[in-house]
Amino acid sequence: MRGKGWIRDILSHFIILLLLGAGLLALSKKAGEIPALAALDYLDKALTAAFVLYGLMVLIFIFQLFSSAKLERFSPGNPDSLARLDRMRRFKLPGGYTKLQETLPDFRSYFRSSFIGPGWKRSAAQPFDAVFVRKRKLPTFGRTPYVDRVFIFYHPMLNVLIVDQILKECERHITEFYRFYPAVRNTILFVTDMKNRDEVTSAGAGAVNYLCNPGRRISLYPLLLDMESGRFFYPLDTTLLSRRRRFYHWIQKLLFRRRIKEAFRPKSQKQS
Repeated sequence: MRGKGWIRDILSHFIILLLLGAGLLALSKKAGEIPALAALDYLDKALTAAFVLYGLMVLIFIFQLFSSAKLERFSPGNPDSLARLDRMRRFKLPGGYTKLQETLPDFRSYFRSSFIGPGWKRSAAQPFDAVFVRKRKLPTFGRTPYVDRVFIFYHPMLNVLIVDQILKECERHITEFYRFYPAVRNTILFVTDMKNRDEVTSAGAGAVNYLCNPGRRISLYPLLLDMESGRFFYPLDTTLLSRRRRFYHWIQKLLFRRRIKEAFRPKSQKQS
């Protein structure tokens, strides 16, 4: 999470880099004006190495600048932090995708049946609206076949405490049923039509902050659909997952988002 001195730290690092760059340029210019120094071969090599190192420092600074913005951990109890999360455009569905519960009043039945698509089998549900598993196309060598799992959870008064509680319930479910349904790739979709935008943003912070790695070789990727305000939250930091696992959940996120847009398309767009 960004501290209060985040901007001050960035500015101080920028000023230091600026002074170092100006110093290197001045030193290089001064060395070129003195014939005795200009004739030294090793001085050119030293200056070249210094500029290369300076360039690396600039690249590291830029990387840290964007990483600190991208991987910010949001505080559910901090209004300023939640305001930053609420302003992030990446979590907003296209214009017109608000009040989705009015577009499809029986949305809970849709999520329990049609949303997940073919090839998935329903398993134990409580306390979720639905839990789906699908066998993976991997050789089993006589063992129980691996599956992918998707949890669907709706709550009309969702908040960050409920999100944290349900994520823990997902982790327990994964462990308890691993013998029968060994799922190392798990996704949960939270759905709410709550009108309190701040409370839903706080719940969204619980999904955005989640690190997706509840256990060894197991991933759990939370998504949160805010039907009232048209937002779709997902984790920002997935660095604890392998690249293949990150790619899988990225594809799942895009697939779920596309299905949501297709199912809840505004009437004006359907007519056009």
